[in-house]
Amino acid sequence: MNHSFFQPEKQYGEDLPVFEQEWEAIAFYYDYRQSQIEELNELCQFYNISLTHTRESLEELENLYFQSIQELLLADWNLPIEEFEKMISVYLIDCVIAHHEDAEWIVKPYPYTDGAYTMGFRRNRKSWHTVNCCDRLYLRQKESQPLLSLFDSLVQS
Repeated sequence: MNHSFFQPEKQYGEDLPVFEQEWEAIAFYYDYRQSQIEELNELCQFYNISLTHTRESLEELENLYFQSIQELLLADWNLPIEEFEKMISVYLIDCVIAHHEDAEWIVKPYPYTDGAYTMGFRRNRKSWHTVNCCDRLYLRQKESQPLLSLFDSLVQS
């Protein structure tokens, strides 16, 4: 009889990158964030959106996100929605960090998988670990401004 149970924490850990040293994970995630911002910036320049780490730039980015879904632009860009959401997530956290001295990116070992590390950010005594905090943003009503709401909640936390 098989007594194995679904263990989401172990499954999640299987998808994380594995490193021998913590500094390797820190460098990897730093490069990851930089590449995400560079790609997003290139895309936004095409639509005259400046990534200025302001609420206004987030609002313009949110409008582009919903426009890309409505007009099927993601197919034209050859960009999966999950990847676009990851780029937006990195920028969103960068915006929160830009507005708070006590906020910072962090890299921590993942306790359920040897050598695996997660990326997140910390503000005050709270930390969040996710590569995509904007996952399935399209399920929320555009009128409720879900990206700006998420920004506000992270800024006020």
